Amino acid sequence: MRYAQLIAGCRLFLAGCAVLTAAFGLAGCARKTAGTDRVLLTLACWEGPEGMESLTKLLNRYKAQHPNVDIEVQQVPGTQYYQRLKIQFAGGVAPDIMQLAYDQLPTFADRKTLHPLNALIERDKFPVDKMFPQLPPALKYKGEFYGLPRGWTTFCLYYNKDMFRKAGVPFPREGWTWDDFLDACLKMTKDTNGDGRIDQFGCDAPTQMDGIMYWIWQNGGRAFTPDMKKCLLDSPEAIEAVQFLQDCQYKYKVFPSPDQAQDLGGGSDMFRNGRQAMFIQGRWGSLFFRTAKGMDGKPLDWDVGPVPMRKQKATVLFANTYVLRRDGPNLEEAWKLMQFLTGPEGQRHQARTGRDMPSFVSVANSPDFLDPNYPPDNDRQFLTAAEYARPLELNPNSSAIGELMRAEIVQMFTAKKDVAKTLRSAARRIDKLQEAGL
Repeated sequence: MRYAQLIAGCRLFLAGCAVLTAAFGLAGCARKTAGTDRVLLTLACWEGPEGMESLTKLLNRYKAQHPNVDIEVQQVPGTQYYQRLKIQFAGGVAPDIMQLAYDQLPTFADRKTLHPLNALIERDKFPVDKMFPQLPPALKYKGEFYGLPRGWTTFCLYYNKDMFRKAGVPFPREGWTWDDFLDACLKMTKDTNGDGRIDQFGCDAPTQMDGIMYWIWQNGGRAFTPDMKKCLLDSPEAIEAVQFLQDCQYKYKVFPSPDQAQDLGGGSDMFRNGRQAMFIQGRWGSLFFRTAKGMDGKPLDWDVGPVPMRKQKATVLFANTYVLRRDGPNLEEAWKLMQFLTGPEGQRHQARTGRDMPSFVSVANSPDFLDPNYPPDNDRQFLTAAEYARPLELNPNSSAIGELMRAEIVQMFTAKKDVAKTLRSAARRIDKLQEAGL
């Protein structure tokens, strides 16, 4: 959304402020209760029921240690979250601390809405040097930290062990290739009930930018030049990688078509229900699949392995961060809370939920994360993949670029749009968007 539109939205927002304060919990301008040392912090999040339960436990622990602090949570699940934040920033009523996906950091930081963290990190010796070395670049914009991770993940390959065994296919292993992946998909794509329709697939097509980028990286390609000034999605390496994925769907038919996916539940549900042999996703899938049952009603026997490789090893990483309102009225108290949520104690708590990888190497290698009582058996694969994981190539235009590419990716895999023409057109449109500075 353009800035002028945000201002217009903000005026509407402020016009109904008295009502919205009650509805959205914006809490009045006074952050300290008169005559007391009590502090009210506002924290915005997108958490659903399970995430909210986990966050509430962690916040209650913090409040027990800091009895002068009250924390008001503004919970906005779904796509409205970022829109609301932009309106709040424009109106000067942004929360003290908020969740932000790492790919949103450049957009918000470039607008001077987030508080830079380098000086605070150095002053209070927050242990960013104890994090996985692949992670800090994803938390920075122009060399400055703006976010610290609630948790992060590498993308790995979930696979159904029973399907692999029945097909006589070796389990995914380090060094396996795109050809190995396709061969496995072909052997496990079947019409299991003999009705003439395929109802079990090898894997599925990506739907977003992070879903195609590691394939492009593996083929020696990039999204942009190092200075981010020119889009390279029209390069031969990028076209070849995306063409391979489209061929998996239309030529080899080992990925479900949109209609087939809809009939069978789609994506993670197809893997969970034993309709799909492989599924590529971050660590949060583990929590979803732990209670899964196959078509026979038995618990799903699954594990994780590496994504297939080609010219070089590569996978994508993703981080969910906490950020601070720039020069907020309770900056120091908000920073203390942020250190708790993203520090060792918060990371241990988050690791035990089963959703995220801890940012600190020591916590990730502890039983808090590598818990033998819960699948996957090969949980360490997420840590191994960190050695060759990369963040997306980002700049302040990344939100708009992501929306543009999401629409194009969907068209390539639902309408069979020509891959080369689509990526060349997308690259030109992205270059124009960059030049316009939108």
